[in-house]
Amino acid sequence: MFLSLVPDSAGERRSLSDYRAAAVYGIGFIINRFMSISDNSRLIWPGRKDAPFTPETPLPDFCRREHHQIGRPTALTRLIHGDNLGELQRLVREQPKSVACIYIDPPFGIGTVFRTSHTTGSRDTKTSDPIAYRDQWSGGIEGYLSFMHPRLLLLRELLTSDGVIFVHCDWRASAHLRILMGEVFGPENFRNEILWRRAPNLGKQAASNQLGRTFESILLFSRNPGKPLRGQHPEITTPYPLTRVGHPKGCFFDEQRGCWYTTAPRGDYTDDSIARLDTEGRIHRSATGTVYIKYFLEQAADGCWVKRQRVDTLWDDSAVRPLRHRPKAEDMGYDTQKPEGLLERIISWATVPGDTVLDAFNGSGTTITVASKLGRNAIGIDVGNASISITRRRLRELANVDLTVDVMSDTSNQDVPLELNITFQGIHSEECQVALSGMSLASVTAWGIGYENNGTWECLWYSGILRSTSVPATASVVLPATITPEQLTLHVELQEHHFAIPVTKDAKIS
Repeated sequence: MFLSLVPDSAGERRSLSDYRAAAVYGIGFIINRFMSISDNSRLIWPGRKDAPFTPETPLPDFCRREHHQIGRPTALTRLIHGDNLGELQRLVREQPKSVACIYIDPPFGIGTVFRTSHTTGSRDTKTSDPIAYRDQWSGGIEGYLSFMHPRLLLLRELLTSDGVIFVHCDWRASAHLRILMGEVFGPENFRNEILWRRAPNLGKQAASNQLGRTFESILLFSRNPGKPLRGQHPEITTPYPLTRVGHPKGCFFDEQRGCWYTTAPRGDYTDDSIARLDTEGRIHRSATGTVYIKYFLEQAADGCWVKRQRVDTLWDDSAVRPLRHRPKAEDMGYDTQKPEGLLERIISWATVPGDTVLDAFNGSGTTITVASKLGRNAIGIDVGNASISITRRRLRELANVDLTVDVMSDTSNQDVPLELNITFQGIHSEECQVALSGMSLASVTAWGIGYENNGTWECLWYSGILRSTSVPATASVVLPATITPEQLTLHVELQEHHFAIPVTKDAKIS
């Protein structure tokens, strides 16, 4: 393996021998040349392609499109089942510079296979469970970089002028990705490296010969430098313990404002800033005349006094705690699933309602689920069957959702045996009942009832296994005024296999 960091100067790539020769002028020259943020550096690896994809490559048509609408949604959600490289090219052609926030949680370069146990609801995934995704790369880090490079190039083209991208990674690839993203987005567009605590320092990692690896990195880059993020800067509140008489410990009372405050040294505030803060009533002077800055507390609904402050780049507070500390209903049984609190902070900070959020490594669907809840348009892409199945069912649990599912590869398999009896009974003109029975019923992971409308399957009723529940064997469907029972189509999933079956009166299929 051979990786090198080679700065480009005036469009001319220099060889490593040039830098070795420059050693006679001092190591400081090399450090400055390699580390200067004004320098356009390139990460070179065997197999790197300057043109990693062909924009003119024809893209496959959709195999199948579904539409699910529940309640009165204010935003649109799109879930795409296909290879994200091709689908990102399609999005760049169809809607360039339209995404305000991109969050991706790509493979970390770990070298293993991750699975999902969403049909059992257990976190103890086994080799018999369906594969969520493969994090294995031919050529190691070189293969991983060849995979990520073209996708980052396409993601940049989808960002609006004030758009931002968050890339979740860990120690295995964070250094390589930061250099690569600096090349793709420009080193001047690096905004932050956020450290998110994924686990406590316990067990094997605490007892190992190195410090516990309890944090993961989230690299934040923008399309253009200097522009603030569109949403609200994330804040946290810290409660203060009370004294016996109900006053916050170690705090002072401001008679003029009628509230408590804490203090901090003036730090690097200039005299002009101190004068301005003094006019705002935010300066506290000790008995000796030392200047401190006042930070006022707020009284919460329960009567406690809390300090509100902006978060920094260390995210380990209760709002973004890992999945093991979240409500059980949030756990989809999907390896590497991230908590909704983490995505809620990111999306609320980077966007406003009506903006578009994209996740090109959809996984368990946390990003687009949270975006939908927050009134943002959302696009999720994943090649995994489990990802699409879990996300579809997860989104349908929301009170309001307008979901389009585009399936790029047909997962139907005529060689898979289907022993299923489908009994249809019309109750009256507006309602009908459908019942399933037969040997294959125990293997059904999801099924739904709908009708075809100009190439789109409009879903009327849908249910699937999620968190160890079983699918119901019967369904009662209210028909739209323009649809007759003979127009209905049944969609059945057996793990990764999909079947579309026309439903007719007293239909029995075996």
